[in-house]
Amino acid sequence: MKNKYIFYSQLYLLTTLFWIVLFEKNDWITVISGLISSVAVIFFTEKYLLKKSFYQLLNFNILKIFIYFFVLLYEIYANALVTIYQIITLQINPDIVTLHTDLKTNAQKCVLANSITLTPGTVTIELERQTLKVLWLNAKNKNSVIAGNLIKGKLERFLS
Repeated sequence: MKNKYIFYSQLYLLTTLFWIVLFEKNDWITVISGLISSVAVIFFTEKYLLKKSFYQLLNFNILKIFIYFFVLLYEIYANALVTIYQIITLQINPDIVTLHTDLKTNAQKCVLANSITLTPGTVTIELERQTLKVLWLNAKNKNSVIAGNLIKGKLERFLS
């Protein structure tokens, strides 16, 4: 595991960026209030709500998070164009498909399920252990391996 100071610096940075996104401003007051709020929330959460520290519970790489964000953004826009075309031309074939994931942690599986839902044309309706059930607007294939490759695409690779 990485140095504790680097870990908390990255955690404060991520939560401050989240604060800035929520307020939709990037002036000094928003940045400073976001940093103060991040430190306070993380301190309060560790002291009163968690049995262990974030350092012991979380293992993340800030560079991978940023790369994943841009991969997800690309997938959202690319699938939005395809989905709009399919809806306009009535080329839809809705169905529920079952996918398998090899992701280890619940956090990774949860991020994958939410990312699939954020991608136009798919909605994750159930996540249980290593299995996801997805409502797919244009089910091209019911085979879980083929459907998994089409739906999960690059997302699962960047999460593992």
